[in-house]
Amino acid sequence: MVSGTFIVNTLPTTVLFDASATHSFINPDIVKQLACAFEELDVQLCVSSPIGSLYQADLIVRNCSITIQDRMFFADLVLLGIQGYDVILGMDWLTKYQATIDCKWKTLTIVTSEGETLTHTGNDTIPTVSLISATRAYYLVKKGCPAFLCAVELTEASVQTTQGYSCGTKLP
Repeated sequence: MVSGTFIVNTLPTTVLFDASATHSFINPDIVKQLACAFEELDVQLCVSSPIGSLYQADLIVRNCSITIQDRMFFADLVLLGIQGYDVILGMDWLTKYQATIDCKWKTLTIVTSEGETLTHTGNDTIPTVSLISATRAYYLVKKGCPAFLCAVELTEASVQTTQGYSCGTKLP
């Protein structure tokens, strides 16, 4: 998969180019920030995530502009509560712009409406969460793989000062 940060309408957003997605999607929180107009789809979509969860989607933002290397591209983006990325550009968009994804070199090649070919090298700095199903976790633990359970609790941060402490060594 290839990803990067691009301007969607006027906002820098994290975008994933995903050939396994049939449609293109946008996070509803980003739509609020962009103040985009959206409309209802003619039919409700039932979207299956890579981990097997099912989501209903019935709203779309039409002709949303995406700037890549100072060139403008347009996408119809279905509103979906995606995580890890703000926008996912699927096969509908990839086909429209004759895209080629090179997974080994993490590059995306697309063709503009004027016929110009652009190549984008993805970045690996976008954090993603690796998830597996409970069934898969059970199978791995049964095979002897180590497992760790972690509970995280958000608490208020306290401010600590250095008053009252002395330094043992002075630097020149």
